[in-house]
Amino acid sequence: MKRKVILASHGGLAAGLLDTAQMILGGIEYETQVFSLQPGHHPDEFARQIGGEIERDVKKETEFIILCDLLGASVCTAFYPLMSHENVKLFTGMNLNMLLAVCLECTGPLGVTETKRIVDAGRNGICLADAAESESEDF
Repeated sequence: MKRKVILASHGGLAAGLLDTAQMILGGIEYETQVFSLQPGHHPDEFARQIGGEIERDVKKETEFIILCDLLGASVCTAFYPLMSHENVKLFTGMNLNMLLAVCLECTGPLGVTETKRIVDAGRNGICLADAAESESEDF
C-alpha cells in the first residue's frame, strides 16, 4: 500500500515541520503535501482537493495520513469528513515526534497499535526539559 502524508496547519507550521523532518531524515520516502491556511482563505478548498484524490483511489491503494495542528479548529474540521474513508487517518496536535513516528516506526498500514504509537510519540516528547534530564540517563 502506498502512503501519502498531509501536514495541515494555520500559517507556516506545516511547512516548517516538513522542512525540519526532511533535515533530520535526509528526506521523506512518502509522498508528502503541505497545507498552510493563510488569512482570507478557507481550508475547505484544500480538503475538497484531497477528498477528490481519495475518491479517485477507488481500489484504496493509498493510505492517507493527515496531521493537523488543532483539534476542533477550522483546518481539522475541514478534513474531518474525510475520515469516512477507511484509508484515511486524521491526527491532531501534530508535532515532530508524530511525523517521525509515521516515517520511521509505523511504516506499514496503520492499525490500532500503530495509531496509538503515533499519538504516544507526540505526547512523550512533551515535558519540562530539566525533568526529563533527571529521569533519563540518555538525555
